Amino acid sequence: MQTKTKILIFISIITFLISCEKDNTFNNRKFDPPTALYEFPNDKLWKHRVNTIDAAKTALKEFNGIEIDVFFIDGINGFITGHDAPGDLNLETLFDSISDCSSHYYWIDFKNLSASNVIAAVEKMKQIINKYNLLNKLIVENGNADLLAYFKLANIFTSYWIPDVSGDLIDYFAEKKLIDELEITLSKYQFNAISAHYNMVSFMEKYLKKYNCHIWTNGLIGEQDKQKILNFTSKSNIKVILVDYESNFTK
Repeated sequence: MQTKTKILIFISIITFLISCEKDNTFNNRKFDPPTALYEFPNDKLWKHRVNTIDAAKTALKEFNGIEIDVFFIDGINGFITGHDAPGDLNLETLFDSISDCSSHYYWIDFKNLSASNVIAAVEKMKQIINKYNLLNKLIVENGNADLLAYFKLANIFTSYWIPDVSGDLIDYFAEKKLIDELEITLSKYQFNAISAHYNMVSFMEKYLKKYNCHIWTNGLIGEQDKQKILNFTSKSNIKVILVDYESNFTK
C-alpha cells in the first residue's frame, strides 16, 4: 500500500514539473506578435449575438463593438445572419442599416466555414470590408485553423476559437493536449486573437499572457455577475468581452 502511495506521489510531482515547464516554455516563446485591430483599455465590452437590424441599432447605442453570427450561402454568394441556423437577413443589409457603420467594430462568428466555401467566402468578405470601409474594424472567428488561415492570408483579421476544456475530468491532460496543439497552430499561422468561453480565462492567463484574447460570458447576466466581468477587464491580455447585458456598465 505504501509503495502504491509513493508511486502516486511521484507521478503527481512529475506531472506538476512538466506542467510548469510547459507553462514557462510557451509564454517565453517568440511568436510573431499578433496585431490587435482595436484598443479599448477602458471599454472592452461588446454586445453578444447581434443578428437583427433592431438588435444592432440598439446595441451600438451602448457598445463600440458587436458580435454577429453568419452562415455563407453559396446560392446567393453572401452571408446570412443566424446563430443555430441561417435566418433571412443578409449581412450587407445589416451593415446598410447601421449609421456610420465604419465607426464601429464587428466580431464575425463564421458558423459554416468549410473547404467547399472558404475561397468564395474570403472573396466576399474582402468585398464587404472594402464596401463598408471596415479594414481594421472587422474580425472573423472560427475553430478550423487551416481554413481560417485563408482569411489571414487575405489580410483579414482573424480570431481562432478554442474549446472549453476547463470542466474536463482530467484537466491536466486536456490542457496539455490543447496547448500542444496551440503551439503548432500559432507558430504556423499567428492569428490575431484567441477566443474562448470565459471559463478559459485561467488557461489564457497561464499560457497566453502575451496573446490577444477574446471571451464570451454566456450565463453571466445578473447584477452579482458584473463584478466578475469587471475583473476580466483588468487583465491586459483580455481585449474583448462579449456580454448579454443591454447596457454597457463599464461606461
